[in-house]
Order: sequence, then C-alpha cells, then structure tokens
Amino acid sequence: MTASESLSSRVSPSHPPAAESSPVHVAPGDGVVAAVLAAGLGTRMKSPVPKHLQMVAGVAVVERVLRAGLAIRPDRVIAVVTPALADLPNRLGMDGQFEAIVQSPPTGTAGAVQCALDAAPECAWLISLLGDSPLLTGDEVTRLIERARTSGAKVTILSCSLANAGSYGRVERLDGRVARIVESKNDDPRHREGPTEINSGIMVLDAAWARQALVRLPVDAVTGELLLTDLVAFAAAKADPSDDTWPVDAVLADESVAHGVNDLVELADVDAIARRRIRERHMRAGVTIVGPETVFIEEDVDIAAGATILPCSMLSGRTRVGTGSVIGPHSVLDDATIGERVTVTSSTVRAASVGSGSTVGPYSHLRRGTEVGANVHLGNYVEMKDAVIEEGVRCGHHSYVGDAAVGANTNIGAGLITANFDGQHKHRTRIGANVFIGSGTVLIAPVEVGDGARTGAGAVVNRDVPPGKTVVGVPARSITSRHTSSDEERNG
Repeated sequence: MTASESLSSRVSPSHPPAAESSPVHVAPGDGVVAAVLAAGLGTRMKSPVPKHLQMVAGVAVVERVLRAGLAIRPDRVIAVVTPALADLPNRLGMDGQFEAIVQSPPTGTAGAVQCALDAAPECAWLISLLGDSPLLTGDEVTRLIERARTSGAKVTILSCSLANAGSYGRVERLDGRVARIVESKNDDPRHREGPTEINSGIMVLDAAWARQALVRLPVDAVTGELLLTDLVAFAAAKADPSDDTWPVDAVLADESVAHGVNDLVELADVDAIARRRIRERHMRAGVTIVGPETVFIEEDVDIAAGATILPCSMLSGRTRVGTGSVIGPHSVLDDATIGERVTVTSSTVRAASVGSGSTVGPYSHLRRGTEVGANVHLGNYVEMKDAVIEEGVRCGHHSYVGDAAVGANTNIGAGLITANFDGQHKHRTRIGANVFIGSGTVLIAPVEVGDGARTGAGAVVNRDVPPGKTVVGVPARSITSRHTSSDEERNG
C-alpha cells in the first residue's frame, strides 16, 4: 500500500463523535453501502493489539470509522478485514450493526473494495472508508455521498488542504478538474510547496462503473497491489474535456480527516486531539472544566450541564455525571453513574453508582457493583465492593464494606471491616437501618445486624445481632443478654 493509500505520515487528528453529528440520512433503498477497509496488517504498530483495535479516547480505531459510516444509515455496512478480525462485530459488541468480510490475502485497497462489491450486488453507491482514520465524522461522510449523487461523478474523493503534504498523494487538477492522484515518490517537490490539496483515501464510487473499472486496473509495479487511487486517473482518462460533466469530483474536508494511525506515536497524537475536542464539546454544552489540559474524558461519557470537573481527573467508559456535581481534583470515574449535586474528591468510582447529594472522599474507592444512595457521606479511605448503601448512611473514615447491604441512616464508625472471605467463598453482611457501628468493629460474614442495633468499639461480631440490641467484646456478646443471664443465676 502506498503512502497516499495508507496515509503513513498522517499528522495528528481530532474527532467530534458520530453521535454528535446530525447528518441528513440517505433514504433507505438508495443502494448506499459503506465499506470500511480494515485488512491492513498494521506491522508498524509493533503491538500485540491489532492496529484497528487500538483505543482512541475509549473507542477502538475502527469502531470510530464504523460509527461515521453508520451515522448516515446506509443500506449496509461492510468491514473488509484480515482473518484475525473475522469476528470483529462480536469483538466490538456491534453484532447486527455491520458485517465482516475476510480479504485473504490482502491485495490492496482496490482489492478490498472488490470484496465489498462482490458481497453487495445490490450496491449502487459504495462509500469506501479507511479503517485507520478515526477522526472521520458522520457529517463528512454525508457531505461526500450527497455530493456524489448530485454530481453523478464516477469517483468522488474526500480531499484536504495541508501546509505540508508530506508523503500524501497530491490531488492534481487540470483546469480546476481532478485529473489524478500523484504519489510523493513520483512527484515534483515544487508542486508540494505551500498549501497542497491531498487525498484522504476516502471516496464514493458509482458501483456499476467501479465493477467494470476495477477488473481493468493494472497491478502496481512497486507494491504488487491494486491501488484504489488509480481509479481517479482511469476515470479522468476516459472523459471528454469539452463535456460539461466530469467523472471525478472532490469534497474538501477538515485536515483532521486525513489523520490516521500506523504506529503508537500517531495513536497518541490522534488520542490527544480527540480528547481535546471531547472537552471542548462538553464545555460548550455547559460543563465547567478547570485545567482542561489535565482532564481526560472518553468519547461515550455523558456529563450534564452545570457539572464541574476539576484538574487531573479521568472519566471513562459509560460514565454518567449529573448536574451540579463536582468531580475531582484527582478523581477517576470508570463506568460510573453519578447523580446530581454529588462531590467525588480525589477518589475512584468504578462500575458503581452514587446517589444525588452524596459525598465521596478524599481517597476512597467504590468498586464494581456498589450502589450508594442519596445523601450519603463516605469520607477518607473508605473502600466498598458490591455493596448497597441506603439513603443517609455515614461512613467517615478507614472502612472496608464488601459484599454488604447497609440500611438507611446507619452510622459506620472508623475502621469497620466486613470480613467477607472465609478462604474459599465470599459471604454477605446485612446491616439494618438506624444502626450504630462502633469504631474498629469486625463483622464476620455471613452475619446480620438488625435495625437499631449497636456494636461497641472493637467488637468482633460472628453471629447475628437482633434489632435494638447492643453487642460488645471479642467475640461480641449482647449486653442485655449477659445481664439477664446473671439475674437468672442469682434467682436460681
């Protein structure tokens, strides 16, 4: 694959997600098929993770391209992949949204397009998208397909203007019309001085014409592959210069569209630009971000207007943050659901939820499966795992609550430990409402502390505590029960 095809020297990018775009969808039944070309081996990545599965702001490189294609609701979306990625829809959790077609061995971009056309005989317009161009948006794809259908061109390319054309293929025009794509190795350097129109590698093809043209393309002497860019010169060569119509057209796009990913340096550049655009999107929507250059937010995070994100915080996965909440500084939210008016200070919330009006931290860790209710206070160095915490609970300091349920308005003293593991199995602890747990209490699961009960400081509780009772000691015993037993002895 040549430089203009692989865009090997693409500079850094940026991408407003497809979900943000509001493109005019093509009408179902128009025969529009989007083909994502993802059969490159990506050897320059030098990573055990395939190039197309590398992550950019929380979304795989190829998934970003797929989202751009899906945004226009084409009749079909096809990904042309290597045998190693034959299960790509399943890997991305996108079964039913697109289909994967294996190209083996890879024979270049033109060969990949042939695979897609063979798999979609109903195709009238084929949108060819590069699977390593993660900054492409649904808006750009829409503009491209609409231009192609309006002009009736056989080939419609997406081009960009760059101050430094590098090793991109240059778009050569004659009398303003696109005539061919000139590879850098075959080009006169003088034609690349100053702003230069380059080929992004993305195009729309008249499918009926492309089926006939592709079988007549020569194999490139250098790469031994069929190059899709050769279709431009092939179409232009057949045109009548005196005709008002021209078989090749171009849509000028933002330069970020051309940025691709071929190694880990380019991946980092793309990721940085994508995250910057994500921050800008949230700030324009009413989210306050202090020290934005220190804040990292992934693509699918949802933050309500009126929330504040403080420096050195990371929000990833399917995190949701409600209005009026303050996150940070130095907080990590991953697949977290945060209600309104919540404060999370220098803490980690991962696959857990925090109800409105609650506070967490500093230095606390809410782990997977934890559900914190409204108006709860969790102070410093509190760890919770798979715990359900009802409204109004207070847990101020240095406690571990794992595999547990805590009732409303319970107070947990400093140093509580729910000893949930017996060496082989995890067991649950149940603490009722309005309970007072003394400092340093150890609850050895499975155990239940009834509503309104109390434990003394340092108590080791290895049996259920009835509602309203107070237990103390090691092992803990009910104070009431001990006094009753002594009276019985005296009366006996």
